Amino acid sequence: MNGSLQPLLEAAGDTLTGERLRMVERAYLTAARWHRGQRRRSGEPYITHPVAVAAILAELGMDHEVLCAALLHDVLEDTDCPEQELVREFGEPVVRLVRDMSALRDPRQVPVIWASETGERALMLKLADRLHNLRTARWLPEPKRRRAARQTLETLAPVAGRLGLGQLEQELERLAIANLPGGDGMQASFGVISAGAVLLPREWRARWLEEWLGELHTLPGRWPRIRFAVQLVSGMPRLAMTLRRPDGRHRPGAGGGRRAGLRCLRWVLASDVRTWSLLMPLVAWLVLDTAGERLGDAVTILITVPPVLAAGVRALRAWLRDRDGRG
Repeated sequence: MNGSLQPLLEAAGDTLTGERLRMVERAYLTAARWHRGQRRRSGEPYITHPVAVAAILAELGMDHEVLCAALLHDVLEDTDCPEQELVREFGEPVVRLVRDMSALRDPRQVPVIWASETGERALMLKLADRLHNLRTARWLPEPKRRRAARQTLETLAPVAGRLGLGQLEQELERLAIANLPGGDGMQASFGVISAGAVLLPREWRARWLEEWLGELHTLPGRWPRIRFAVQLVSGMPRLAMTLRRPDGRHRPGAGGGRRAGLRCLRWVLASDVRTWSLLMPLVAWLVLDTAGERLGDAVTILITVPPVLAAGVRALRAWLRDRDGRG
């Protein structure tokens, strides 16, 4: 069992001990029993979804009752489990959270109303559930994915902001934008931008992606978006070098790590085989991931991304030669 619960246990760390840990383990066993034989659209066992939702909430510091509710959040709706069985085993507070979570799916409920009147812990459950569903949205039919994306932008991301969850709000917005109608080049452009953004320092990546994807969303159609993405990625190495320069100078202790990073970068770029053995799996993943939804966008990625990456490699090599010449 611990292997299946490992993502949650790692996220919770030392906060789950004693009776609290045993209660969470019982919730997992109960959910796994009632969801036995059910699978997600991806083909994975359904229990992987509630475990992932609970792990997100554990990372946000939620208590053991919320984690139990996360593990059980689909049991009442999607199985024949009697509600009273859950009440006897886990108590009314946990089951109330499950009921409140289910109520948020009622199409008669107006999102603006439930966003202001629902308790914070139930809203956290809803946000974590939506976040994981958006992370795995490529398996959903496009109409359902589009509805979820629009509701996220209009209601759920603002709720996360109201609760002070800035990083969660940003990720919900990025994923929602990425899952808006893809026939107009949104998916392909997002894939290209995401590929180029791996060059940026991690601490800057989310901020820039949010800004660029907002601009991407305002562009009128497939080809303007794809052109924007390709132009953006072609300038990514220069931006990455600009962002890394002040970090190395001003962050205490960064010099050693930066020098080691430069040595590693030189070693990789010194060989085309090493360079492209790292880059081609990324290109292949983008193409295959997009081809499952839109073959035309996958072909666009295959045509545009390798030349852009090659230009980035040449720019990095030139920057390193220039740096060595100055040093």
